[in-house]
Amino acid sequence: MTTATTPSAADEFERHRPRLFGLAYRMLGSAHEAEDTVQDAWPRFAAADRAGIEHPGAWLAKVVTNLCLTRLTSARARRESYVGTWLPEPVVTGDGTLGPPPLPEGRGRCPQSRPSSATPCPRRCSCSSNA
Repeated sequence: MTTATTPSAADEFERHRPRLFGLAYRMLGSAHEAEDTVQDAWPRFAAADRAGIEHPGAWLAKVVTNLCLTRLTSARARRESYVGTWLPEPVVTGDGTLGPPPLPEGRGRCPQSRPSSATPCPRRCSCSSNA
């Protein structure tokens, strides 16, 4: 039974959909695969006992993460490989232009965008902070 203070499963899911899509897109690198993964999470959420889910956003993020990992493992098992340079698909952003989805506040896109006063990059990568 749904009350005025408890949103329906569909409303709750739609509220978290943009964040779930961004999570899936960053893991899979494909807007089509990300949308399919988010859609696959809906039946699981609709069938779940929502009274036992204290934080629906966290629960949905976990489900989408697991679905992404399953898709990535399945692709590896099928021996699918992309020939050429891998580039993520652009998606329509909030202002209507094509580009990557926005990252959460406080996160940069690469270590090269850090201020020069930052410590060197601890990983072995090609960024200029290893020089």
